[in-house]
Amino acid sequence: MPKKRLLVACGTGVATSVAVARKIENILKERGYGDQVEITTCTVAELESKAHLVDLVVTTAQYSKPISVKVIMGVAFLIGRGTEPIINDIIESLGLK
Repeated sequence: MPKKRLLVACGTGVATSVAVARKIENILKERGYGDQVEITTCTVAELESKAHLVDLVVTTAQYSKPISVKVIMGVAFLIGRGTEPIINDIIESLGLK
């Protein structure tokens, strides 16, 4: 089965997106999905050009342009609260269940 591709975006594509990507990666590994998902990062400005390459986007910045894949707001990973419904949404949206 090919890996699902998850793109994590933030304003600069550096610190915030990398931190959120690591948190999501660790949670997915803990739940047994680690080898099923490939996670990359980018800036919000790059989303439009990269969306067609992935199965799902998680962003910590506002993004309202229409793109070809679902976008999930991931600010909860920065504040450390309310992540459970987002993780469940990621797992369901990627079809990992």
